[in-house]
Amino acid sequence: MTILNNIMTIIVIILIIIAILAMISTILGFIRLPDELTKIHAAGVTGSFAVELALIAAFIYFYQIMHVFEFKLILAIIFLFVTTPITAHMLAQAIIINNKGTFFKEKNQVEPVLEDIKKYNKK
Repeated sequence: MTILNNIMTIIVIILIIIAILAMISTILGFIRLPDELTKIHAAGVTGSFAVELALIAAFIYFYQIMHVFEFKLILAIIFLFVTTPITAHMLAQAIIINNKGTFFKEKNQVEPVLEDIKKYNKK
């Protein structure tokens, strides 16, 4: 049983290290990326990935070492997995609609995006 506990402890440590590296890449993305749309991508992808890894590591720790099944952690993981991409997408749409020409290099690039958004909202 101690070998299994040691393996699970190593898995928890590896998950936490990967989560820390993902958070560092999120911070670097916030610093280095040029505009809000790419910063939303950095936060939406790597930030949520890091938080989910930390929650998975906490779930494994509580279940294997403390012998407690934390259903709340599973719900938090599922909630973040579902809502983070939706939130990032809605923030990107709001930025595109409110700042119509600032993120596009050519002048006529924003009009097809706005037309697609209007068509989608009419459905």
